Amino acid sequence: MLSSVVGNILVVASLAVASVTAQTTFQNVTSLMGTWSSGSQNVTTGLEFFNPITQEFTLPATAGISYSFTDDGFFEQSKYQFTSNPVTNRCFKASLVWQHGTYTLHSNGSITLLPFPADGYVQVLDPCAAQTSSIYHYSEFELIPTWYQFQDNHPGFMPAGTTAYALQLHQFDGQKMPLMWLRNRPPNMLPTKQLFQQVLNDAGAGTTQ
Repeated sequence: MLSSVVGNILVVASLAVASVTAQTTFQNVTSLMGTWSSGSQNVTTGLEFFNPITQEFTLPATAGISYSFTDDGFFEQSKYQFTSNPVTNRCFKASLVWQHGTYTLHSNGSITLLPFPADGYVQVLDPCAAQTSSIYHYSEFELIPTWYQFQDNHPGFMPAGTTAYALQLHQFDGQKMPLMWLRNRPPNMLPTKQLFQQVLNDAGAGTTQ
């Protein structure tokens, strides 16, 4: 009886170790460095999405999210999300978000994103409101408690037979974000400095916003 119990414990322990090993391998199929984009990859980071000098967004063809990471601790984030109106189709609501800053990869596997507070922007679009478009400063700390990567043999919107690295991030509450695929390596990013205190001022393009 005792030998049977001990045997069961050893089996469970070996399975747990195998699970941890598999998860570790699963999470390290490639570097985090690069630009990752969801869906049809129309949403990306960099100047294609947001111009910090004119403080204007370029509206992508489809909604989605994009994250870029460097190897030395910088990130950039772009999001285009909208909510449809089932009563009046033209009265949808949409938001475009852009921010960048530094990230930390912690020993427990989590990632924290700390934006440069003066740089981020969000634009809200509401065609049926009195003010159809509004733009505001935006800065939101983000915790990604878990994430993993894998080689996707059937990536969403890509041609048949294409393979791509995929990145799955989770929100702070554990819910999955839209799956993203590697779009650019090296990443497509704006300068990894606090733009409105250094880069733009150095070029004489403006003052701190």
